[in-house]
Formats: sequence, C-alpha cells, structure tokens
Amino acid sequence: MGKKGGGRVRIKQVGPKGPINPLADLNEQEPIFLPPKPDSNITYFYPRNQAFTMNYKNNANFPCFWPTYIDSNKTVKEGRRIGKENGGCVDCPTVEDISEVLQELGVRHVIQPFKGYPRDVESRWDNPGRVMYDMTQMEVMMRRRAIEATPRIVELNDDDDDIPILDDDADHDPDAPVTQKQCWKYIAGKIEGMPGRKLRLENKKKAEEEEKKRLRDEARMRAVTAKKSNAGGSSKKKGKKRLRDEARMRAVTA
Repeated sequence: MGKKGGGRVRIKQVGPKGPINPLADLNEQEPIFLPPKPDSNITYFYPRNQAFTMNYKNNANFPCFWPTYIDSNKTVKEGRRIGKENGGCVDCPTVEDISEVLQELGVRHVIQPFKGYPRDVESRWDNPGRVMYDMTQMEVMMRRRAIEATPRIVELNDDDDDIPILDDDADHDPDAPVTQKQCWKYIAGKIEGMPGRKLRLENKKKAEEEEKKRLRDEARMRAVTAKKSNAGGSSKKKGKKRLRDEARMRAVTA
C-alpha cells in the first residue's frame, strides 16, 4: 500500500522489518530424534563357552561369510558369488539362517549382526550382518560328508556269494582341498530345510497378511466416512432449495 503526496508514491512497509527467514517456521517444530546407530562390533559366539578363547580376528582360518554371497535377489555386481542355477542360491538368507546350519554341523563361528557388506549398500540397513566360521572344522565335516555320500562299489566273492567286498577307494579323493565356495553352496543347500527359517517365514507371512487386512479396514472406514459426509452435504443443499421454493411460493401467493 502507498500514499500519494507531491506526485510521488511512498511505499509503506507492512509487517516485521528486516530480512525474512523462510526457515523460521521449521525452528518452531518439534525436533526429530533418530534411533541410535547399533554398534557394528557387537559379536556373538558359538559355542558360547569359547567367547574368550576363540581367535577369529585377523585369522585366515576364520573367513567372512556374508548373506549376499548366496542371495538370489542380489546381482554379481552387488556381491553375489554363487550361481542361481541348480538352486545354488537362497531367497533372502540371514545370518541367523547361516548360524543355524553351522550349529547343526557343529562348526564353531561368530556372528556380527550389524556389519554391512561394502559392495552392497542396502545390506547396511536391510538384512545386515556377517558370519565368520572355522574353516578347519568345516573342511573336516565336508570331507566326512563327502565320504558318506559317495557310493561304494560292491563285488561278490567267488568263494561265498553271500559275503560282499566293499571298495572304499571309489571315485572320491579325501585329500582334495575344500574351497570356500563349496562351503557356501553346501550351507545354502541346507538353509531351506532349517526349522528356524521355516518359522521365520511363517511369521513374516502372517505379519504381511495382518498389515494388508489393516490397510483394507482403514480404506473401508475412509470410504464410509466420505460417503456420510457427502450425504450430509447433499441433504443440506436439498433443504436450502426447499426453503427457497417455499419462499417463492409465498411471494407468488401474496
């Protein structure tokens, strides 16, 4: 607004003087407190009684096993190291699943549930953690299982047909080195049958169904509320129109 005087227009400032801070309203809002970041060095041991004697730090005998290695939802660029063919990968494996398999095999290991895989950025908040297992125990177990699973050649003795001869030197090499990739494939093949994983997936499915039901109920309630409000507005309009018609009829009659 302005005032005229002497052919000039003087601008009058309305409101507070000085520069306006566009972020002033934000300062009046309540601050947002983020949850504290978990300590990535938290470690759980199996078995627990070896928490002070297990030498896993900077030890080549305790390699890292990230769930991303066997995750079928990850790409090779993100860190997957097992092929998807022949069921070599698992859908969203967790450190709990890996630990459950290692516990069944009797392999000692440590779990660091809040570590993030450097190549997979999402693993820092979605499915974090890693497992470090004893490679020596894993090698012994893998060789023993390989020997048990290898079929043995059966020959018949000429002297007595009822007594078979078992050839223990059939197509396996107990001295062959066991690689980490073989260990990962073996663990991935056993994860699906673990009872802990089955229970976790069932609970996850139930939670998703409950969430969908809650969203449907909320949508239904919003629809009912909107319908009631629309009905109330239309009845009010009809009432006003009726009053106008009555007033017009009275004017005509008069």
